[in-house]
Amino acid sequence: MVDNVSILEPEHMNLAGLLFAGFLRKQLSHPKLARKASRIRGVFGVQIGRMGLTLTFAREGIQVSKGIAPKTRARIAGSMDEMIALVTVSRSFIGACIAVLEGRLSVRGNPFALLRLLPIMLRKVDNPTVAIAPPRTNPPAALLPQQGANA
Repeated sequence: MVDNVSILEPEHMNLAGLLFAGFLRKQLSHPKLARKASRIRGVFGVQIGRMGLTLTFAREGIQVSKGIAPKTRARIAGSMDEMIALVTVSRSFIGACIAVLEGRLSVRGNPFALLRLLPIMLRKVDNPTVAIAPPRTNPPAALLPQQGANA
């Protein structure tokens, strides 16, 4: 399901949508989370700061679109700082509940529908297949000064 995360009109997508799609692709690289996501159906709204996006979960995959659809199963809204902290720092159901109870995140619609998304959003995925090349310690030979060129 990793390849099934698509962005509707990527050239017009806001930054939150692009980041969220990348986050979902990384999360769904874990087989267990991909199976959970494949069983979710419905339209969900996410408001991050002033940027809104819609996540549509269907049999074919997940579609991320700009703006919030008029009809959603559930919506969650919060500041960019809160959303980033939720998926990177706290990564816990209790942390999400506390943020909602304190009013840092707001939920509309069916909160139980959002509970199905929590494992996908909060689980930390280490992706050993994606490796970052180590920095070069020696410059390429073409950038080294020529020995004896102008001695």
